[in-house]
Amino acid sequence: MERDGSVLAYCGAPPINRKTTGNGVPLLKRGAINLYMNMPCPLKVVCKMVIGEFAELYNRSHEVPIYSPMLLDGDSKGIEGELKAALTEDELPEVLIASGLHTVFSKGFRTRFIDSGVYSGVTSATAIERMPETYRRLVTQHNIGIYSTGFWSVVADLSMSSCVPWPRRWTDLVDPLYKDLITVHGYNGKASIASLLLLLKEQLGSSAATDFAGNIRNVWHFAEILKRIDSSEPRRTPLNILPNAATVQMPTKKRAAIIEFEDGPVLAPMLMYVKTSRMEECRPLINFMHSNAMSQALRRGDFYHAGDFDWTQPFCFPSWDFLLNCDYEEMIAGLDVELRKGLRADVFQC
Repeated sequence: MERDGSVLAYCGAPPINRKTTGNGVPLLKRGAINLYMNMPCPLKVVCKMVIGEFAELYNRSHEVPIYSPMLLDGDSKGIEGELKAALTEDELPEVLIASGLHTVFSKGFRTRFIDSGVYSGVTSATAIERMPETYRRLVTQHNIGIYSTGFWSVVADLSMSSCVPWPRRWTDLVDPLYKDLITVHGYNGKASIASLLLLLKEQLGSSAATDFAGNIRNVWHFAEILKRIDSSEPRRTPLNILPNAATVQMPTKKRAAIIEFEDGPVLAPMLMYVKTSRMEECRPLINFMHSNAMSQALRRGDFYHAGDFDWTQPFCFPSWDFLLNCDYEEMIAGLDVELRKGLRADVFQC
């Protein structure tokens, strides 16, 4: 969106405090319905456009406006830091949508705001009706709001000849048979495969991350991986672990295909929380986030509203009992250390 009068309207209320993040865009505005949405990179542009159009129309006819730092390109890393540091309800956005578990499942945040009921997880009635019993119990008993579903898959570079069989399950990727045959998505010097590492740790034990790391040849951003598939790049690999939000951007002329694992793709849930005390005031925004317009925007990145997802199809994810009984941040930090023990020294070089 252009930074014209309509955008400035989102910023008309003064900041709740003097803190700003990254490029100076605050997380919250006083006297507004604050929305923070942490989106996967491939979805940011389309969701910004669709939500911006709704917010502009809404703000024309409502005294309490919708504000979102996403509409002003707020720095997400700094904003996530603000959320984790929050101690009171006043420091939180009214609506929080997270594409990862790193903030909402951090122990302090979860204890202060989710287990306490300050935030209510929002899962649509349609989704609850279609979910298997284990997920129904999850959202009703543990205050988990499942808004949308995405996935991670393995993309095979068919332009490469391989003398090993394709893996059939996620746990196969730990086999030394696949040494130096795997590239994973990552950025800022880190691999972005937390859910897979948790899955491997739960199923195979404490050394799984280090064993898996020995098979990783490259950790590249998804854009670099897509560019190198079916190219002359000597360091490309036949197996590439990517979010589906990225794979849908791959040109169809590329000689590549997603490997269909027996246990399905790895689930990438998008979670939704709303302040319990302002639930009814946020209802128009909640309804919009479940609208057909948002459904179409999400599908641009191969995400589906939880109510549109076929919950009977196979998919993988760490068990929720495993996740709920650990300190998520501590566990991920430990897995990162274990992973780095087994990585090649040049794995991050493009």
